[in-house]
Amino acid sequence: MTEFLQKAPHQWTAVESVAALKARKIGALELLEHCLERRARLDNEVNAVVELRAEAARQAARAADAAGASGPLAGLPMTIKETYEVKDFHTTAGIPALKDYVSAEDAEAVARLRSAGAVIWGKTNVPVAASDHQSYNPLHGVCRNPWDTSRTVGGSSGGAAAALAAGFTALELGSDIGGSIRIPSHFCRVWGHKPTFAIIPGRGQVPPLGALATSPLAVSGPMGRCGADLELGLDLLAGGAPDSGWVLNLPKPRHETLSDYRVAVWTGGNPVDPAYAEAIEAYAAALAGQGVQVTYLDKTPAPLIGNDDLYIALLFATIGSGVPQAELDAYAEAAAQHPKGSLPDQVARATRSSFAEVAEMVERQAKLRQAWNAWFTDFDILLCPVSMTVAFPHQTEDGHGPVPQMSRVLEVGGVTRPYMENLYWPGIATLGHLPATVRPLPDPVRGLPAGVQAIGAEYADRTTMRFTALCDAVFGGFVPPPGFA
Repeated sequence: MTEFLQKAPHQWTAVESVAALKARKIGALELLEHCLERRARLDNEVNAVVELRAEAARQAARAADAAGASGPLAGLPMTIKETYEVKDFHTTAGIPALKDYVSAEDAEAVARLRSAGAVIWGKTNVPVAASDHQSYNPLHGVCRNPWDTSRTVGGSSGGAAAALAAGFTALELGSDIGGSIRIPSHFCRVWGHKPTFAIIPGRGQVPPLGALATSPLAVSGPMGRCGADLELGLDLLAGGAPDSGWVLNLPKPRHETLSDYRVAVWTGGNPVDPAYAEAIEAYAAALAGQGVQVTYLDKTPAPLIGNDDLYIALLFATIGSGVPQAELDAYAEAAAQHPKGSLPDQVARATRSSFAEVAEMVERQAKLRQAWNAWFTDFDILLCPVSMTVAFPHQTEDGHGPVPQMSRVLEVGGVTRPYMENLYWPGIATLGHLPATVRPLPDPVRGLPAGVQAIGAEYADRTTMRFTALCDAVFGGFVPPPGFA
């Protein structure tokens, strides 16, 4: 307790904040006012928190203080990703047609956090329809990376990651279908967990498919400032509703000692900046120095062989099922500028998939999941990149209007790559329904933060998070960006 109390409250992890609240070292109202003051002073530069309900939050914080800061979150001030329904807040996903929509109730995951004692005071920025690796939209503008405001925070949980890095909140609720928790965590030097599919309720999010429907890929999950924060968040968020008829019993971590873990390292197969790949391999070597059994893979993991097109096909079949005809036509028009068989062509064709085609994809996905289950008998963790590179400069307007994603490119180690190839690395865990935890690498890459993805077997969420927490103890914890200390 004494050690972390030497830090400013905005540098505390969620676990440390809750400990301080429960020990009455700080009050819920006092901590909330600290967060609100920082947001007012520092967020103009970042634009992470796009709506707040300060007075309602103050009332909740006063009630938490009066009750003795009870509950697992004990009056912890929190922001929530804008796509989630939060009572009395707008929920728009950055879509202009939804600009006047105000939520009448909390999303199921939000309600769980609130019932645990969270004091929800703001909502964080996202891309339009939560579908980009940059977070900007016509309603709320561009969210900028606290580490370098000329660069993206990632997306779609970009405002959430920026708020964590900048010291506005210690815990966030994100969602992920194309790396939307993991890429912002990687770009902003925070922690994030993409859970095993369907263990956390996604009901009450707009989009991808509305308040009730579920896609075969999308998940909700916690974001924080250390591995223990993610464990705290998952414990509160995961499981069936009391009247749902099902109970979740996640296995315990496979190991409690770092040196007992069997880690496979793979940085090949998909495009990746060589400097980033080298940083991951150096991290793996440092793990080996701690006694971890490290294996460097020189070929593609067996479950992925023959499935290189499946993630993109299923992802954009899901996206295409929920967009109007005009957007489908726009996909086709953009793809027409590229060769047959190219990534844009694959995307455009996938958006018009038939039910029979989707059923065939889901069957292939089930076989891949089975193959991963077998693969993870030999390894506990697959360590790999989160994306192709570190945070890149904003690509929002080119003087002629918005830049379509299928027309964008990224510089990856001096090579120009299609922007949408940034989906490949996060797609590994998404397609396999696998848990994946992201933590920062110890050293920057090209002067910017970089994270690493620890993927585990299906339902081995506690294994990937505990591995991450054990790494935190060795390699260090949260570091704020310059100017936000």
